[in-house]
Amino acid sequence: MHPDLYKRRSFLVLARARYEEADADWRRALREAAQLVPVARRRNCWSIGNPGSQVRKLYDRRDRSIQMLAVARIKLGIARERLNTGTQPRRQSTLYFLPKEG
Repeated sequence: MHPDLYKRRSFLVLARARYEEADADWRRALREAAQLVPVARRRNCWSIGNPGSQVRKLYDRRDRSIQMLAVARIKLGIARERLNTGTQPRRQSTLYFLPKEG
């Protein structure tokens, strides 16, 4: 793998791991909520609770991780495209002149 893509790919891997963890936590909380309140499940659509509830917090965490995963995919795609087309963003550099001796 090209060194320029390594950081983007590692961010994608991290974002995916965070999503999988958040999704598993949310699904576990839904199963636990269904045991306590069987009516919480309506036609495969779960109630996610009030804004301060633990299930809502887990849902919001899962939603943020989905968004971060999407951003990571987009950024990796852009980096690959730049690498393939050879259009790297210009980096601003400073030019220093040394005084002439003599």
